[in-house]
Amino acid sequence: MTTDRTPRERMVLSAARMMRERGVTGVGMRQIAADAQGPRGSLQRYFPGGKTQVMSEALDAAVADFSAGTRAAADADDLPSAIAIAVESWRTVLVENDFGAGCPIAALVVDASESEPLRERARDRFAQWRRAVASIYRRFGYDRAPAWDEAMLLISAIEGAALVARAGRTVEPLDAVERLLVDRARRGGR
Repeated sequence: MTTDRTPRERMVLSAARMMRERGVTGVGMRQIAADAQGPRGSLQRYFPGGKTQVMSEALDAAVADFSAGTRAAADADDLPSAIAIAVESWRTVLVENDFGAGCPIAALVVDASESEPLRERARDRFAQWRRAVASIYRRFGYDRAPAWDEAMLLISAIEGAALVARAGRTVEPLDAVERLLVDRARRGGR
């Protein structure tokens, strides 16, 4: 954790990392403060909305990290390359974290489904991701409705593959998803 950030920023980043590793229920406010080397007594001042607030902000920070692959894919020369870039970003995250960190949105959905504000936040972040991926498909000639469907397919395939990869500690599921989606793109979505 870099020390050039404020204690509050460090707490949000710590919460984001821990959420990806342990889920929402596996992270406590005191753990966040200790991990961030922040003043525990300031938790209420920094996050008057409690754990819901810090997890909402942590989700946004984690999604910003995870969306780098989608942003890079948007600049690809062709759709198969865009898909490969998007999948590679997930492969990199899993390998660099020794398969210990997963999708922050999925962690929020699984652990916080009873918290309406957190569930809505997760829904919104999935929709944001879907719009970004659909715009990539549109850039490469897909009409609006097929692009929207292909975006859902890509996101669902990556999410599922990342979960299976994490469980098996292997990138094989992501490799398979990449091969199949790239092949599908080369055939024009069929």
